[in-house]
Amino acid sequence: MADLAGYYPNNPAPQSIDLSVVTPSSVTNSLSGKSFRVAYGAQFYEANLKYTNMKLRDMRPLQGFMAQAFGPTFSFEVVFPRISFSTSANPPSTTVRTTGAISKGVKSVSLTNCGASKEVLNGGDYFKFDNHSKVYQATNQCLSNGSGDATLFFAGSLVNDVPDGTDLTISAVPFTMIFDGNNQSASTGVGGISKFNVKMREVW
Repeated sequence: MADLAGYYPNNPAPQSIDLSVVTPSSVTNSLSGKSFRVAYGAQFYEANLKYTNMKLRDMRPLQGFMAQAFGPTFSFEVVFPRISFSTSANPPSTTVRTTGAISKGVKSVSLTNCGASKEVLNGGDYFKFDNHSKVYQATNQCLSNGSGDATLFFAGSLVNDVPDGTDLTISAVPFTMIFDGNNQSASTGVGGISKFNVKMREVW
């Protein structure tokens, strides 16, 4: 659950979004050239939103939202244009949910109520379980069978236990973020034309 109510503004929309997957890990190379690789089991996302030149009036709501977040102190939700939306060619029209309890640390989940022969998610699509705020990414195409059941494989390990019957959000997926760093700057020219970029990172 985010600290701030409401979503980060999507009006004006960013001109582009750089979304990075951060996977904390350690790689050590021996003198023989063999590498020892250790991942710490979690992933999170960093986003850099870049805006086209805009009028000062249009930029102010973005600055106002950032002011109430108090730097990186308070988390908020953002639905990213295009990124947060599934690219499935035949998405379910029902609410997809888990079948069976899932333990923290796993990387796949059984689903039900998907509808018959649906492309539940395309590989690379984002989704979240409704009992916690972490966003995950499907690693490959997820197809349901004739009974509306499917198995979904995803990147990163599950950070929370998920009870049986938990709904999934598979489109308009909200990322829970904080602003990345204590300083976020904007520039305004003499004519009132402003330039604005903002960096944020996922938390849960």
